[in-house]
Amino acid sequence: MKKITKLSLLTSLLIGLSSSALMASEDMKQDKWNEFSGWTISGDIRAGYVNYDYNNANDSEGFYTTPKVSITTPTKSGFSAKLTGAAATDLGLNDDKKQKKNFVFNAPDPKAFFILQEAYIEYSSNGNEVKIGREEIDTPMISNDNYYLSIPDSFEVAHYTNTMIDNMMFTAGYVHKMAGVWDSGASGDGGTDFYSISEASFVSRADKTAANDAGAAYLGYIFNNDTHKAQVWGYNFSELYNVLFTQYDYMNKVGTFSYDFGLQYIQLKETGKLASNNFTTIDYNIASVKYAGGFDNGFNFNLAAMKFSDGQGQGSTIAAFGGYPFFAMGNIVHWFNAGSFQNAANYQLAAGYDLGKAGLVNGLRVDLKHVYTALDSKYSFASNGKEQDFQKTYDLAVSYADASGVYLNLQYQIADIDEEKDISGFRLIGGYKF
Repeated sequence: MKKITKLSLLTSLLIGLSSSALMASEDMKQDKWNEFSGWTISGDIRAGYVNYDYNNANDSEGFYTTPKVSITTPTKSGFSAKLTGAAATDLGLNDDKKQKKNFVFNAPDPKAFFILQEAYIEYSSNGNEVKIGREEIDTPMISNDNYYLSIPDSFEVAHYTNTMIDNMMFTAGYVHKMAGVWDSGASGDGGTDFYSISEASFVSRADKTAANDAGAAYLGYIFNNDTHKAQVWGYNFSELYNVLFTQYDYMNKVGTFSYDFGLQYIQLKETGKLASNNFTTIDYNIASVKYAGGFDNGFNFNLAAMKFSDGQGQGSTIAAFGGYPFFAMGNIVHWFNAGSFQNAANYQLAAGYDLGKAGLVNGLRVDLKHVYTALDSKYSFASNGKEQDFQKTYDLAVSYADASGVYLNLQYQIADIDEEKDISGFRLIGGYKF
């Protein structure tokens, strides 16, 4: 009863914040308050409650606010700049002993922090764009991961993008450092500051040291004409491993039914100093297929499967650097539970309904997802040493968002893991984007 009362109070607070933000946004629209002489102020004021039940000493819960505010300069001769400050605080409400694996604060020393999350200069002209500085980049294997309550991942990067040819995009970049509490494997403050890509990786301590604070270079190409979308990305995580990412989507519409058939292949292979020692082995691939569709009445579905090869390295690479391009995975907890995904296969069945398209509540949708993972008992072992055959995740998500910038997300997931205790995750997050 105590937990229910606490959740009710938090829900009321989030709804109240969202309602206040909505009223404020309507008043502010008239004055275009966030634009003055070409300067722009934008942000995301987010608050929420999370509860992760790991069925062990790592059980965690907490209420947090993670405000983010940006200011962008006017564009002069193609040049502009942007600064973003972000913070995470629990307002002194949480029990430090219950914040070990909430992934909002640094686990060893949970306390509020502020970070200069973006600070870059941009040049853009005639389909050519150059950015240098701190930024929330978005590529398949290195990305901002703006999904959880934690502050989105940020990267110190220099990159060039060319969109001069219709339906085509070419890009190249070099990332030196990143900050990200959820996705950084850095030691020390747990990702609340910027660390080199090698330090933020999930490889062994010995391999991090051997890489000597190296960064990552990448190349990317996308062709997209709204029916065919093909993309190829190559990454070199210097002295660690290379990644080849390829994906093809065929998209079409028949009457009121739209669909997307996709194929994906990812290859990861150790290189440099990592390949010359015995601390970590990375040599595997993932092949995936999906068929997603939706009707104009608001109903949609997503069927997907992905197969891991029997090579090694999943635990040293999966979910690193905020890249989650995978076709079949759980919403909140998935990659961190089974003993090994070596030679495993994921099968996903998901369905959702947009209540706005049914004339009920605009911006409100409900989604259900089930992912069954067939583990290979030859490689996957539970904490008690017994062989593992499966992992099952069940997800429920209810979300609301409108054009004013107000949003509210509720998610609950249960993970049933062979030879382990069930774990669960709950998130209630609301906010206002402006």
